[in-house]
Amino acid sequence: MPGAELIDPIPYAGWWPWVALGIVLVVVAWYVWVVRSTRAPAQAPPATLPATQTNRPYARAQSDPYAALRGTTLARLDEVERRYRAQEIDVRGVNLEMRWALREFATGRTGVDTTAMTAETARLDRRTRPLASLLENSSLPAFASTSRTRVGRTLDQARKLVRAW
Repeated sequence: MPGAELIDPIPYAGWWPWVALGIVLVVVAWYVWVVRSTRAPAQAPPATLPATQTNRPYARAQSDPYAALRGTTLARLDEVERRYRAQEIDVRGVNLEMRWALREFATGRTGVDTTAMTAETARLDRRTRPLASLLENSSLPAFASTSRTRVGRTLDQARKLVRAW
């Protein structure tokens, strides 16, 4: 092409950079909308009660998010004790049902699935550590054919754990 002149390339139209910027802004706005619409609404921090009100029995129930779970678990433990007193279940049955109730409470309290958790694994996880000693103490009575465990004492320990945790 010896005689041909070189021609400069044709520039893009002036509106193309604005289209590109608009697309980027739409994508960023979409990501912001997705993140904001899928987050839980922010909750105000719980109001602190004056020291005089915390001694009242109902003060803890009003501020305790696990009060319903505690009540259900304590009622279940009371039912287990009633069934033992009525001789519907034996010591082994009491310990098995107590372990089940405590595992359900721990799962609801911590969010960790404790249905198959041993005392050793409960001790390793800081969220379930309070459950470990009761699981360990009730293992032998729950799986032995006979036991000299005192049911009242075991259920009292379980209730104490549920109330304190």
